[in-house]
Amino acid sequence: LRDLCMKGAACEFLHQYDLSKMPLCRHGERCKIKDCPFRHISEADRLECVFYSQGFCIHGPFCRYKHVRRERVDLPAVADFTLGLSQMQAAGKDGVTARRPAPKPNEFYKVSLCKHFLQGDCPFGDGCHFAHGEHELKKFPRNKMEEAAAAGGGEGEELSDNMFSNQETTTVDYFQGGSAGGGKPNPIHEPEQASFFVVLSATQDDVTISASRGEWYVPRKHAEKLNKAYRDGKRQVMIFFTVSDSLHIQGAALMTSLATYQEGMESNEEDESFCYRFKVEWYRTTELPIDTAVEAAPDLLLPTRRTQVCQDMSCKTGESLMKVVWNSPLVTLYESFDGDADPPAPDAILTDFRCPQPHEVAWPVMPGPGFIFGCNSETMDECLGRGILGLPAHMKASAAVIRPGSPIFLFNVTDRLLFGIFESLTPAKMNIEPTAFSKNPKATSSPFPVQVRVRIALECPPVEDTDQILNDILRMRVGGRIGVLSHAQAKAVASLLASQCGALQYMIEYDQGAKAGAHVVPPPIALPPRKIDADQ
Repeated sequence: LRDLCMKGAACEFLHQYDLSKMPLCRHGERCKIKDCPFRHISEADRLECVFYSQGFCIHGPFCRYKHVRRERVDLPAVADFTLGLSQMQAAGKDGVTARRPAPKPNEFYKVSLCKHFLQGDCPFGDGCHFAHGEHELKKFPRNKMEEAAAAGGGEGEELSDNMFSNQETTTVDYFQGGSAGGGKPNPIHEPEQASFFVVLSATQDDVTISASRGEWYVPRKHAEKLNKAYRDGKRQVMIFFTVSDSLHIQGAALMTSLATYQEGMESNEEDESFCYRFKVEWYRTTELPIDTAVEAAPDLLLPTRRTQVCQDMSCKTGESLMKVVWNSPLVTLYESFDGDADPPAPDAILTDFRCPQPHEVAWPVMPGPGFIFGCNSETMDECLGRGILGLPAHMKASAAVIRPGSPIFLFNVTDRLLFGIFESLTPAKMNIEPTAFSKNPKATSSPFPVQVRVRIALECPPVEDTDQILNDILRMRVGGRIGVLSHAQAKAVASLLASQCGALQYMIEYDQGAKAGAHVVPPPIALPPRKIDADQ
């Protein structure tokens, strides 16, 4: 009323004195306050208090509604206070309007999978706000900044917390950038009548080739175990795949034939030769963290190179692992970086498998996911100078995939350029440098407190955000550039950067020249590999 409200026209209160719109005076006709600003009506016109009519009202004589005394026999045996909703709705007819606007619908409803459902039992049931299965998953909403960028208004953007999608509530980014849903349905309907194994692959390429060709090789002792479980096709055998040192489950396939001996595959140690081949049909390609798998299946034993590369498990453990794998979004096992072929459609991940060409060489990165951090033109020098990259606090969960050696990239949101290749020196920690990215030299917490130390693994010219190959590689991502990358995406992005500066071609020529004893001239940006002495 004194024209001092900072909200202006956006204020939910009335900016004028209108007696007809004022709330009712609690004292009614008994009011003795001089110039009382509230509205007064006769006792006969006052609504009856629903709570008092059922026996008790907490407001007592100060209640704005009429209290009519009744005999005990006229009161209900069990009070139904939900009737008060109708009283509050009726109050609006008397000029008492709601002070706050109606709440907006929850735009994040069912955009991520329920962690309780993944473990087998959700206490909230049908009322849970998270998705119970892939069929309930909804697309993560795009904010205004992303919509403007999609419309071509990405110029001049500055780094802010809004640039980062809410990683703790998005299934997509938690599972390394894959699009949730789709894929083949689970083929095993009676887990107690099936057998389950998990096998260890030496490299990611081996898993990719297996998915493309539909086959897998094991030593003789494991072939005998698998054939015994298979029983000439009378029993379903589900095989999960993990890659050495990746700390992830890469997918699941169904055994479709006996393991048979293949000539010409022997080595000096016949028992350890991978000379027994069997056919498989892939049903799921994912990138499930081992920690999540063990949390869902506590009795899970993983194969190792020191023990055995094929480990069996109980039906109960297999059922739990199968459930969490099928509730994990799909990811591709391979991404092309040469641009020679169009990528498969999003709904063809499990029908259009691709694998590296026989002579294709990719830039080596550590097994496991990578990560794209964000900066702007003002903070980029600080990122490179300190050797620290940061994220907002809500991305702490998704940054947990980072470990020493993980491939890291830096996206400049102002210039729309992707820089790399970086390598993480530490896992993601809170406030490694509390004053980083802050204008307050005495700050105790950075505005981007989830931080990781990095070093330059290879200095490459940046890739523009509009690059067609880059967009093909990251086509499965939603919510912007910043976030987790699957291993296939990280490897392809690193190879794309390395190929543009000549480092990838130099690596190939260096390897060929080293075998032939020739000297190879390095490119102007990429540095040749440093020879490590044996005594170091």
